[in-house]
Amino acid sequence: MNILLTQERLVNAGSLLAVGLIWAVVAAAPVLAEQASPDLRYFWRFDKDKPGDAPAGFSAVMLEEGQMGTWKVEADPQAPSVPNRLAVNASCPGAGSAEKPACLQVLLVDGLTYEYPDLAVRVKMASEGPRGGAGLVFRAKDARNFYAAIVDLAADSLEVVHVVDGQLTVIGREPVKRRKTDWHLLRVQHNTILSKDFLEISFDGQIAFTHWDKKLGAGQIGLVTRGDAAIWFDNFDAVQLFSQRPLSPPAAY
Repeated sequence: MNILLTQERLVNAGSLLAVGLIWAVVAAAPVLAEQASPDLRYFWRFDKDKPGDAPAGFSAVMLEEGQMGTWKVEADPQAPSVPNRLAVNASCPGAGSAEKPACLQVLLVDGLTYEYPDLAVRVKMASEGPRGGAGLVFRAKDARNFYAAIVDLAADSLEVVHVVDGQLTVIGREPVKRRKTDWHLLRVQHNTILSKDFLEISFDGQIAFTHWDKKLGAGQIGLVTRGDAAIWFDNFDAVQLFSQRPLSPPAAY
């Protein structure tokens, strides 16, 4: 009898030890910082919004002081996804001067944080008027701290910028080639390989910019315009890329 009780106690003790080891391993595993969810897939078509209203679930901000641009949903039977598109009109007198070097109008998605986003949007200039840019915002902390990829359709150029405390720095500038279509596709992928982050930005299906950097961190996503041009958006997609970061440091050789 005593032998059986002793064996039972040993089995129970072994089970408790195994459970403890499992919890220790789980607790030691690193967690992606600030990431809201491992499965973030959103597709904004603006077709359920009422024409004339601002899009639901977004907040408009502006980098410099001045007149806030107007973001509103409009009916468009020729939009990439009918019946609506998203339009923005902004007045930026003095854009490009020392006082207003960027004149960026930003529309942030409410309540979503991405660490490694795959973003895509369709853009179109409303008319052949003033020069301006349209693009995607990522890793945004607020209206004065974010990254953005901005394409100037009139100049056939792409700029990648980093805004810190309201000060804009151009990370890269590349030419782009437009396809013969009214609506153009801008895509930003932010991923990691072996704990090193990289950006890959494409325009109309062609990679235009690649940049390797230290860990960029998580943040909000959104849309952006620059200058006076009236810009149309549609088919704004956001997917959280699965991290390729290893769960533990590689073994030393």
